[in-house]
Amino acid sequence: MAASPDSTVAALAGSVAAGDTPPSPPAGAGRDRYLDLWRATALVRVVTYHVLGWIWLTVLFPAMGLMFALAGSLMARSLDRTGSSAVRRRLRRLLPPLWGFGAVVVTALLLTGWGAAPAARLGWGELIWWVFPARTPPVGSQSWAWACNTVLWYIVTYLWLVLLSPLLRPAFRRWPWQSLAVAAALPIAFRYEVVNAGGYFTEQVTNVASYLACWLLGFAHHDGLLRRISARRFALVVIGLALAGAAWVLYLGWSTGNYDLNRMQGANTLWSLVFVATVFRFRPRLDWLGRIRPLDRAVELLNARAVTIYLWHLPAGVLAGSLIAPVAASGGWMTNIVLRLAVVWVLVGVAVALFGWIEDLAARRRPSVVPARVSPARPRPTGPAPIRAATPAPVGPAPDGPESAPVRRPVVPAVRWHRAMVTTVGVLAAGLGLMAVNLWPGVTTRIRQPVRQEVTYALSDLPILVDGDAAEPLAPTTVGPAGATPGVVTLHGEVYPRAVLTAAPSRLRVQPPAGCERLQAVIDVGADDAQVAFAVRVDDVTVFDSGIRSRADHAQRIEVNVAQASYVDLVTSSPSGGAVGVWADPRFVCAN
Repeated sequence: MAASPDSTVAALAGSVAAGDTPPSPPAGAGRDRYLDLWRATALVRVVTYHVLGWIWLTVLFPAMGLMFALAGSLMARSLDRTGSSAVRRRLRRLLPPLWGFGAVVVTALLLTGWGAAPAARLGWGELIWWVFPARTPPVGSQSWAWACNTVLWYIVTYLWLVLLSPLLRPAFRRWPWQSLAVAAALPIAFRYEVVNAGGYFTEQVTNVASYLACWLLGFAHHDGLLRRISARRFALVVIGLALAGAAWVLYLGWSTGNYDLNRMQGANTLWSLVFVATVFRFRPRLDWLGRIRPLDRAVELLNARAVTIYLWHLPAGVLAGSLIAPVAASGGWMTNIVLRLAVVWVLVGVAVALFGWIEDLAARRRPSVVPARVSPARPRPTGPAPIRAATPAPVGPAPDGPESAPVRRPVVPAVRWHRAMVTTVGVLAAGLGLMAVNLWPGVTTRIRQPVRQEVTYALSDLPILVDGDAAEPLAPTTVGPAGATPGVVTLHGEVYPRAVLTAAPSRLRVQPPAGCERLQAVIDVGADDAQVAFAVRVDDVTVFDSGIRSRADHAQRIEVNVAQASYVDLVTSSPSGGAVGVWADPRFVCAN
């Protein structure tokens, strides 16, 4: 049963009177600038981390956990207002910006030579994840393609949490703290294999488990559960968890030499919860933000275009690296950092100007290059808690004996507990950040791992099926100057001691030895007037496609991932037929 307005007001008033943190602005009071400021800061941190690769930022400021917690708080509010239709609203806000990004990316990939089907189960059907990102969408093998889907795990995880929220919300309302405890324990169970998730959606299950607790902490923030806990108890719990989380992060970082919080399942969740709880509880005055109008406007713009900035910042970082490469070679360390960040934000600004209006359409606002201003939340008290009027003391001497009233000891104000909590978390975060900077390189407690040995197997030494029949491919012959040794191929002046020549069209099927991870080869066309296309298929899925080639294209060195392959097909085809494809020195590289 919903609480009455009077009881709600009384509960909030009692909380403030006890010296607790003032409540968040009620619905309809406008934007909460405090949370907007944190969201904008988190977005800037994410961009900086991806552009500069500073690992220490992940432990100093666990931005991803905070972003999921803020999103969880907003999702709880939407569910309370509109019920399950909130899911549709959230998807409407999320998907159109992704579709615009995907349309540009996929078109660019296809135009620049993306010819091989994705290696995952669905082949070209994996493109469906660009429409509905229940999995990370695929990209091609171009050197820059990785930048287009590396950060999309956040979009995928956000989508799953939104879809699960109609089920999570009633469970959280009934068992709030139990739900939060289970969510916090879940990634720890995954880490130590108490719970296992395998199959097609393994990565998605792991990511959801890692940030589910932060999402539910957003629910608790929206419901006001965090404000109902006394400042002393809240601070002591957070400080205890902070000490435990920092110790765990320190142990993992020290023992492995890697302080990237994103690689510490379980510890990531715990440390992120500590940070988020501190942010939600400690709300300092923000009067200064309104007086610095450019900064206030920047916070507003970052929030209005958050999805666009997130999608485009890593491709912008890769492009910026190429643009400033000539200058960076001669510049100093600080100059390169400033220049790289400046160029990245200029390119992000261009992307926002070109595609940011899609977020307006998704939010059913009038499209604009520069979003209109949004009114901030109504002012609310941020000073000390009001002091209750004391009961007047009776006139005359106090009575003697046991009837005397007990002396009330002064209560420590909530602000002191909050400051102690913030100071503890801040000092621990700074200490972890300093450790992640690696001030003592080479100092580690991790066990030295033996250097992995690799062994290669020449394709010509393995049993080969030609078009499904046990047979031999064409005998290796010379392709180049006369007088070359039989069995040796010379391509454009370079000698390859082993070669496999195939008539086009044809298919060679080979079963790689156990533990093989890569297929390496040099491909070329066997005659000046011929055209040949080369492809590599792993378990009937195309993982490499060269497109049509001729001798004018010169030889191309390829390396294809064939890990866990049952069989590998080397396929050649020709538009005219009767051509010869050259697989020079094809070999499997395997772990010993």
